[in-house]
Amino acid sequence: MKYVLSDLVRVRVLRRDRVERELIKAKDRVAETEKLVPVREKELADYEKWVDEEINLQYNKLLKQAVRKGAVDELAVNIRSLRAKTPEYVKRVQEAKADVEKAKKELEEKKAEMEQAHRDLEKLYAHREEWMAEQRKLEEFNSDKELEEAVRQKHQSDV
Repeated sequence: MKYVLSDLVRVRVLRRDRVERELIKAKDRVAETEKLVPVREKELADYEKWVDEEINLQYNKLLKQAVRKGAVDELAVNIRSLRAKTPEYVKRVQEAKADVEKAKKELEEKKAEMEQAHRDLEKLYAHREEWMAEQRKLEEFNSDKELEEAVRQKHQSDV
């Protein structure tokens, strides 16, 4: 006997499997984005270190020679231009952290979807068990009824 909602069970199983694959992808995305944060932070730290070294190098170079008119102003412009790129690196770090948060949020959503898919499927499985038990009782009842009818016909034919 075929369960009346077997097509719905099949659809729910497919949905659960799809959500499970999406959950795995979401976990991978979190791991991937989390790996990028320290890379971006290191890029920022390396750039800041390089800028400091470059400024010191230019400053020391300036001090070792006769200062011509405008050399200090050029150094100041160079320093500003070097420091002007720091916000780009800071922005990359912030974006990487935002990507991690977004990926974690998507992961939580996928976890909730997975839980819902499991609940929906479990409800159908429970309903199927109840339905099958009712069908067995109905078959047993019909079988008993047929047996009673056969006994009654036998009894009438004997009389």
